[in-house]
Amino acid sequence: MSGIVIKDASRRFGSVQAVDHVDLTVEGGEFFTLLGPSGCGKTTLLRMIAGFCELDSGEILFGDTRIDRLSAHVRNIGMVFQNYAVFPNLTVAGNVAYGLMARRVPADESARRVEEALALVQLSGFGERKPHQLSGGQLQRVAIARALVIRPQVLLFDEPLSNLDARLRVSMRGEIRALQKSLGITAIYVTHDQEEAMSVSDRIALMNAGKLEQVGVPADIYRKPASRFAAEFMGTTNLLEARQLGLAAPVWVSLRPEALRFADEAPADWPRLQGIVARVELLGPLTRIDVTLGSGTVIRMATLDAPHRAVAVGDAVTLAYEHARLTVVP
Repeated sequence: MSGIVIKDASRRFGSVQAVDHVDLTVEGGEFFTLLGPSGCGKTTLLRMIAGFCELDSGEILFGDTRIDRLSAHVRNIGMVFQNYAVFPNLTVAGNVAYGLMARRVPADESARRVEEALALVQLSGFGERKPHQLSGGQLQRVAIARALVIRPQVLLFDEPLSNLDARLRVSMRGEIRALQKSLGITAIYVTHDQEEAMSVSDRIALMNAGKLEQVGVPADIYRKPASRFAAEFMGTTNLLEARQLGLAAPVWVSLRPEALRFADEAPADWPRLQGIVARVELLGPLTRIDVTLGSGTVIRMATLDAPHRAVAVGDAVTLAYEHARLTVVP
């Protein structure tokens, strides 16, 4: 298993600093995600690792070997693209075998490895089909098999599920995670979807304007955001000045909606907030409630669906929150 070390990597396009002096270490066998909004530099950094984009400065190593000066085809990486990038004129087996043909692998060994790769992605028996005969999820499996068949040191994913419908994305991300762990291969995954990143990653690097905003395990990035950007990007939060919660400290705090409860369901020592319900949104198992406090501040609450507790716009409510769930953010 090869780890990846990125040292002081930078890349500029005209006046835009796409990647700004990034230092990052990905452990061998780790499922590591680059997360952030469009234009934050995550795909550029991935392409720098893959060899599709040169560095202006810095270096990249796989294990002890520096690879940023090597051509893409000799870096021994497998790449899975957003748009599948399959050849429509080739069969499934022909697509998967393409990288082996380029490496002049003997035909009998190539056929065996193609079958093994198709079995890994649950496409045994699909070798003779053409891409137009497959669903979106099956096409993505072909792309993954093609990346795996060359036995890469590192597997790279560039927004691989963004073209799939919501339900299929959920099942496919679980399959990708399970496959990566079963093979023990180092993987870097690019996405703008916070939920997707939280569900598959060992660690996440949250990027903003070419820089690393925060790096850590998913739970820490969600529960202990290091900045206002991290707090707001990683799901819904209440980003407030502490005085808006009746606290004297001159700081900003993040309070997640699920950290709030109705006062009669909370311990007696939790701080109380009184307000008027401004909006109720039922989302199946979850209900989101906006409450306007006496100061005019709107605070968002999320609670599991409770049919016995009807809340309507205009109701006066008292909320409570656990002080330990407040996170001070710069």
